[in-house]
Amino acid sequence: MFKFTRFLSSALLFCVLAMTAQAQLLNTNATLAPHNEGEVLVMAHPSQLSAVQVSRYLPHAGITVLRVPVGMELMHVQNYRQAGYVAGLNYKAEAFAAVNDPFVSFQWHFDSIQAQTAWDLSTGAGVVVAVLDTGLAAGSQDGIACTVSPIDIVNGDNNPADGDGHGTHVSGTVAQTTNNNVGVAGLAHGACVMPVKVLDDAGNGDFADVADGVVYAVNQGARVINMSLGTNARYGVTSIAVMDAALDYAYANGVTVVCAAGNESNRNNVSYPAIYPSTIAVGATDFRNSVPRYSNKGTGLDLVAPGGDLGRDDNGDGYADGVLQETHSGGSWGYYFFQGTSMASPHVAAAAALLISQGIYTSPDQVRTALTCTALDLGSAGYDSASGHGLLQAFAALQFDGNCGGGGGGGCTDADNDGVCVEDGDCDDNNPDVHPGHNDTKGRWGRDGVDNDCNGIIDG
Repeated sequence: MFKFTRFLSSALLFCVLAMTAQAQLLNTNATLAPHNEGEVLVMAHPSQLSAVQVSRYLPHAGITVLRVPVGMELMHVQNYRQAGYVAGLNYKAEAFAAVNDPFVSFQWHFDSIQAQTAWDLSTGAGVVVAVLDTGLAAGSQDGIACTVSPIDIVNGDNNPADGDGHGTHVSGTVAQTTNNNVGVAGLAHGACVMPVKVLDDAGNGDFADVADGVVYAVNQGARVINMSLGTNARYGVTSIAVMDAALDYAYANGVTVVCAAGNESNRNNVSYPAIYPSTIAVGATDFRNSVPRYSNKGTGLDLVAPGGDLGRDDNGDGYADGVLQETHSGGSWGYYFFQGTSMASPHVAAAAALLISQGIYTSPDQVRTALTCTALDLGSAGYDSASGHGLLQAFAALQFDGNCGGGGGGGCTDADNDGVCVEDGDCDDNNPDVHPGHNDTKGRWGRDGVDNDCNGIIDG
C-alpha cells in the first residue's frame, strides 16, 4: 500500500503584539448597489425642472438632488433620461479598507493573489470546502467560523482532532474567521470547512483512508476538496486504482479537487494525486512571485500560489516569508509561518470557493478554466513547466468573461499531459516524449527518427 505525507517543508512560530484594528470591509454583494431611497440626481439647474421637489443643488457639478416617492426612483430616472437629461440614482459611497484582523498585514500571500479586491466580489458564502488532512484543532480565539460534517477516518469517529497542526493551518488559509478583530484572515472566509482527518498526528496515512475521505466529502455536500498531501514525485506514481475511482466520483458529481504539487524539487512531474487529470495541481511561489526550489515542476502542474520561503525576508517585515495562519502546535495556539506546496494548494481551493459562490463558473472544468486563464503569467511566456499557467489571481478569476485568450496564462491544449501546450510549440500532442526542451536523442542507439525537441531537425 502506498504511503505518503503532507507537503509541509518547515515552520516558524510567529508572535507579535496586537495592532490597531481597521474599518470593516465594504460588502457589495447586493443586486442593486446601495443608494439613497427617494432621491434622483439630474444634471440641471432647479429652474430647468418644473413640478418637482428639490432637495438641494450642488453648484460646482451642476447637480440637482430631487425627492421622489420611494420605490419610484428608477421610473423618474428613465423619464428624465428620455427628456434628454443626464440622470441617475444617488448611490452611496463608503471608504474602502482592508479587513480588520490585526495580523493581516503580515499575510503578504493574500496581497499577491488579489485577495483584498476579490473580497469585494465574493467571500465564498454557501460553499463547503473539505480539507482532507491531519484534522482541525478546536478551542482557539480565532479559528474557523463555520465547520460542517467533521469526521476522523483514521480513528473511526467524528472528532478529527489535529495533533499535528498541519490541517488546522491549511484550513485557516481557506476560511479563517475574518473581520473579528483577532489574528489573521482566510481567503474564502464566508465558506464552511469540512474537516476530514485522513492523516495521523505524524502527518502520515494511506490512500485507502484518503479515497474514503474523498467519497465522504462528496456525499456530504462539499463543492471543493483540498488535499495538501501525496506520494513523493520521484516514484513517478500517476495512478492508484481505488484513489482514481474516488477522484472520478468527485469529478462526476461536480466537485473541484485541488492538490499540492509536492516539495521534492522534482523538475519532471508533480506528485500523485496532483498529477491526476481531473485535479488542479498547485505549485508554490515566494514573496517575489518566484517559484522556490522545493516546489515540484513538470508534467501535471496547473498553476502556482503562495507557498512561501522561510529562508528569506524579502518584504522586510522582520519575519521569514512563510504563509501565516493560526494553528495548534507543541501544545499551544499560535500564529505560524509555514512553507510548502501544502500552503499553496488551499489558496487555490479557497479561490475555487469564491468562484462557485458567485454561481457562474461552478463545474470542475469551468473552475479550472477560470483560474488558469486569469493567472498572472510567470517565467516563459504562456504555459511553462515551472509555474504552469501562472500565479493565481482571485479578483481576475471572479471577473472572468469566458475568453481564455485574454487571460495571463493563455489557453493550453495538452492532450499528452507532458506539461507543454500546443500553443507553446508542442509539435506532437499525442506523444509525451515530444515537446520543446526534450532531449532529441531517443532510442536504443541514440537516434529514433523523431524530432523530440520540436526544432525541425530529426535527431539533432
